[in-house]
Amino acid sequence: MILNWIVIITLIKTVITFKEQHLPYYPPTELAISDEELVNRAVAELHNIDAASDLNECMACKTRLQVAKFLSLTRPDLVPQIFSTWCIESGFDDIQCQMNYGYPSEEYCSSGNDFAKLVSLMNPSGSDGDLFCYYHDKRCSILPELPMFNLDKLWPPKPKSYPAPENSGTTFNVLHISDINLQTDYKMFSEANCSQSLCCAAHSKNINTPPIINENLEGGYYESSYSKNHFEKGQYQDISKIKQLMWSPARQFGEYECDTPMLLLNSTMSGIRDLHQNHLSFEFAIFTGGTVDHSDRSYLTKNKVLASQEKSYKILKHYLDDVPVIPTFGTRDVFPINQLPQKNLTDNSHSYQWQFDFLADLWLELGWIDFDAAKQIRYSQVGFSLITSRGLRIISLNSNVWNVKNLYAFWNTLSIDPFGIWKFLVDELLQAEKNHERVWILAHLPPNHQSLPLPTSVFAKIIERFSPKVIAAIFFGNIQVDTFMVQYGGDGTNPKELANAINHALVGPSISPFSGLNPAWRYYTVDTNSFSVLNSFTYYTDLEATFHNDGAEPVWDFGYSARDVYDPDQMWPADWALNTEWWHHVGEKIQQSTEMQVTFQKNENRGREVHDLDPDIHCRVTSFTIPSRKQCMITDDQDDHIEPVEPNDYIPLLRPDEKVQYIEKVGDDTDNTGVWRSRGTANETYVTELDDLAQVMQPSNVKKRKGKNISLKDRVRENNVRILNELNNHF
Repeated sequence: MILNWIVIITLIKTVITFKEQHLPYYPPTELAISDEELVNRAVAELHNIDAASDLNECMACKTRLQVAKFLSLTRPDLVPQIFSTWCIESGFDDIQCQMNYGYPSEEYCSSGNDFAKLVSLMNPSGSDGDLFCYYHDKRCSILPELPMFNLDKLWPPKPKSYPAPENSGTTFNVLHISDINLQTDYKMFSEANCSQSLCCAAHSKNINTPPIINENLEGGYYESSYSKNHFEKGQYQDISKIKQLMWSPARQFGEYECDTPMLLLNSTMSGIRDLHQNHLSFEFAIFTGGTVDHSDRSYLTKNKVLASQEKSYKILKHYLDDVPVIPTFGTRDVFPINQLPQKNLTDNSHSYQWQFDFLADLWLELGWIDFDAAKQIRYSQVGFSLITSRGLRIISLNSNVWNVKNLYAFWNTLSIDPFGIWKFLVDELLQAEKNHERVWILAHLPPNHQSLPLPTSVFAKIIERFSPKVIAAIFFGNIQVDTFMVQYGGDGTNPKELANAINHALVGPSISPFSGLNPAWRYYTVDTNSFSVLNSFTYYTDLEATFHNDGAEPVWDFGYSARDVYDPDQMWPADWALNTEWWHHVGEKIQQSTEMQVTFQKNENRGREVHDLDPDIHCRVTSFTIPSRKQCMITDDQDDHIEPVEPNDYIPLLRPDEKVQYIEKVGDDTDNTGVWRSRGTANETYVTELDDLAQVMQPSNVKKRKGKNISLKDRVRENNVRILNELNNHF
């Protein structure tokens, strides 16, 4: 095995050298073999890596990536076949193997070509490989350390006095909708208690045989519809005529293990329209993404992804009419889902361009964006901005940039801004600061959930610079629940005190009932001068009530207002905004009061009963990024949540206009006598070019982490020395 890897490593370096010199590369003729033989040998080599006793899970994963890199630089067309074959032969689910590594098709959502492109670019032995293996190989649980960075050169110094503007005393209303997740293939009488990730489709099945006598066969089965903006109750459908046995046949308005049927979306928007016309009068709406359902990727076609978006947006337009909607990019609202290549990857980014053209054209046609915003969507793909009639600047960001399911996010992971999103955001915020504008930021995926550590930490640092004067509010969606997040300074080790509170974000509830939640939406009262949120009001419908209401239309009830529920004694002045200080105190109440925690979790689920208290609830609402959330969970009673961290001998330093450099740790990094010294540039073969965004920041002492600590440095060093010796002896 070692000899094979000597050849492979040498060939990788040879290929890269030739590519850098723009010369054609022709593998030696004695290595030329048939495609079938090459596939068989490569698959066998992957199995040999898995069987190697001297490689732990993380090293085995990175070694497989080395094989993938070699193959992608020589025969990229075979990478999907080789890795899907290896995956299936290793005992993993056949369908998921095909979706992860298989050849692309418009009939299902495979990311094999994206994987092949990624491994051709990434550094498997460095930060790229460390992060990829941690997030995409469940057997690898070693989290790389976060590199140091400094963004101060991107902006002028922050003034010592930087307060938010005063409230005017007058308000307007803004609607917040999130996560429609329209299930275009929803079918009444299909299995609602299935074994797949999403039920209520024609293909939904339960692997267990249902009982002959089923108690779930009553009510909710009507062929109803919405016609001319009004609900029309249909005829009752006799479930006894359905010959196929089922655990729980899907009802007309939806189920708790399914996404949003067309009937439920119409009901939602009809209720919103009625409230808008009667007394609420929404000035505009924000939509924090999520139009595509949660189907397994094998059932997600290109046409379904497009249809979900087009139907969702046109239904919003139909009911809201002249109320403009400011949308953001859902992580699944692309095909293949979750994928976003960097713009400088011309061959792959061009294959995704049609999706941004589609959104720009559709949103422009609906009258929600102007031509400048459409241009930003087409050519930046990471965001757009617009200014409302009142002068509020709204910035919409593409959160696939920090999404761990986006394969391209694992290339150039030591770059501050490989997608260009932070330059875009900082430029917008600087312009707002210059013009004395207030800003709202919209994105789909919260940075403390399924997100990469470095980009979310950069995001937090940018927010810190422009808070509280410029950034008035931040909104997310994606996670279905109705919640909030307070951002504190530091990496999570700093005390979560009021003096350290930076900003906060509000996460909108989902219309979709997926994962057992009642459908919901909310609106805000907003000050006309500060554009700060003064209160939020959540409405929901009890989906279970539609199972037994004789086919009547769902009733949309008022759920709660944030002020009434979290400040029942009205200690907070009525004319003050629900600012970061207010949400900081809410977080304290949740931590200190079991009654308040039960209330909060019930509001998260929109009225459904709370059976178990979430021990991580305080960490979730007081952690803005992945690093801060993980640091928060380091307690004696939560060690099960802690992944071991690999302590590096060399910490990356991100310098402007220079190659990646490292400083060496000498001594315990928790000891004030620890010494740091420069090591120099990385191996030129895998050197990562940085943009001009980063600046050296001297490392500070970090509190020692609790939990199990796994070190691989000795094993890795010995393995590298052995390989180098073999190379010298062989050549």
